[in-house]
Amino acid sequence: MVLSAKHKDELNCAIADYLKSSGYIEAYNHFVQEADVPSDKANDKKFNGLLEKKWTSVLRLQKKVMDLESKVTETVKEYEGGPTKRERSSDNWIPRPPERYCLTGHRMPISRVIFHPVYNVMVSASEDGSIKVWDYESGDFERTLKGHTDAVNDIAFESSGKTLASCSSDLTIRLWDFVGFECIKTMHGHDHTVSSVRFVPTGDFLVSASRDKSIKVWEVSTGYCTKTLLDTGSGSGSLLCLLTVNSSLLAPTTTL
Repeated sequence: MVLSAKHKDELNCAIADYLKSSGYIEAYNHFVQEADVPSDKANDKKFNGLLEKKWTSVLRLQKKVMDLESKVTETVKEYEGGPTKRERSSDNWIPRPPERYCLTGHRMPISRVIFHPVYNVMVSASEDGSIKVWDYESGDFERTLKGHTDAVNDIAFESSGKTLASCSSDLTIRLWDFVGFECIKTMHGHDHTVSSVRFVPTGDFLVSASRDKSIKVWEVSTGYCTKTLLDTGSGSGSLLCLLTVNSSLLAPTTTL
């Protein structure tokens, strides 16, 4: 690789600075003379420590390149080892025992399990009224969030993962600070079991569905209900999902 005249001058000045700062005065004097480094540039402060910075940057880049190459190799092996479209069937992809971890701790059936959008943790909700946080990399139990007095039916994270919402058969919706792991709001309004809760992807809103045949929209910052949608069908409850990225459509499913 051939350096331009400008880059060559900068490299010579950086080498001169390194030799001088390291105490190699004799080598410094010889180098400055042979490389014809002007005295004003040799003492320029902008070259202080430049060689060391460039060197450590190269090492960091090399490590990143090696990590990326390793990931590419693993991905290629995984892709080549997987079944082709013709061979693909449930037998190839359904998980088989033994499981990686078996997490125990709830005293009653588990109603929901979700993964954190950022951290390597997952959260489980149970009919025992508790919410538990687990490290899915190690399989370790981390903590329990307590507040509901009846079965927790659904949980959901907002997009950044800083806030967790939960709904329960105790007719309440709770918002949890997932940094301090404290309940920051308890919202009342439904007249029957709250069966589902979801954050609206865009905006400061939360949507809940209940067996009282209503869907409510809540403002997260205040905890106030801003709108109620009533289901006039024959179903006894609703399970809510958001279908569009711009949050313009809701799709409730009812249970008979």
